[in-house]
Amino acid sequence: MFTRRHIRIKVMQAVYALHKDPEQSLSGLQKNFQKQLLAAYDLYFVLYALLIALHLKAKERFEIKKQQEHRERTAVDKSPHFVQNRLLQFLSEHHLLVVQIKKKRIKNWDLHFDYVDQLLEKMEAAPFYARYAEAESHNWESDCTFVIALYREVIAPHDPLFDYLEDQKLGWADDFSLVNTFIVKQLKKIQPEQSSSFQFPAPADQKEEKDFGKELLKKTVSQREVLEKEIEGKTPNWESDRIAQLDQVLLQLGISELLFFDNIPPKVTLNEYLEIAKDYSTPMSNVFINGVLDKLVKEFTETNRMKKSGRGLRE
Repeated sequence: MFTRRHIRIKVMQAVYALHKDPEQSLSGLQKNFQKQLLAAYDLYFVLYALLIALHLKAKERFEIKKQQEHRERTAVDKSPHFVQNRLLQFLSEHHLLVVQIKKKRIKNWDLHFDYVDQLLEKMEAAPFYARYAEAESHNWESDCTFVIALYREVIAPHDPLFDYLEDQKLGWADDFSLVNTFIVKQLKKIQPEQSSSFQFPAPADQKEEKDFGKELLKKTVSQREVLEKEIEGKTPNWESDRIAQLDQVLLQLGISELLFFDNIPPKVTLNEYLEIAKDYSTPMSNVFINGVLDKLVKEFTETNRMKKSGRGLRE
């Protein structure tokens, strides 16, 4: 589920926390880093619980409507297709998923059902919902296409939902896009009648990526003074106290990768921190960071301090 960029962002946040509170220990930062990674798995189940809650709420509305009207649905009644959606039924009846949601005591949508109502209303107003409801029949493929559209066009871009999740856990703001992308990919791969086609990500997964994050955090913190000295003299137009703290952190992480990670190409390091700077720092940070890191790559190459192994790693 995790990408290297996401791991870098989590490490960036940990090192930034150290800048804000220099008394923190490396072990404390490492524990918080692990905690932040685990939180992404919680968000994964919270969002699947949301899909189940949407389906359940729609079923409840449909039953109430039938009772009120004392009749079966008519041709203009658009609810049943969504209520009978095979993929949503698959998720609602998936034993292991239901067990995990209960085990983690996820009650967000019982306590804050107003978000479920908002999303249902937004869904019912969407063009893809009208097309789906007006079709005479559906199969597994069309049901999956509908749920993916629901996720992409209604759930993922819903700002009130994002704000709510950010309030629940600060790290979820960074995890939201990552988990959304992962869930959409998963939904595409689920096969009917095959419960095993739906596998949950586990904390033990992606050991290589997580080990990279642990080592990057350790090297950057333990070599902090060395990394700060590397920056000195490379920013002639900026006094050290005028450089944004987040830019200092990004430079330290970038230099740490250049010097201590021989299997990561310099171009990859530069590109990754430029993109992170665009999303998290000031408007000109990416230009500033690019200039400093590019200068250091040339210097480290000329002095043979940057030990890179493997095809293309010196390019």
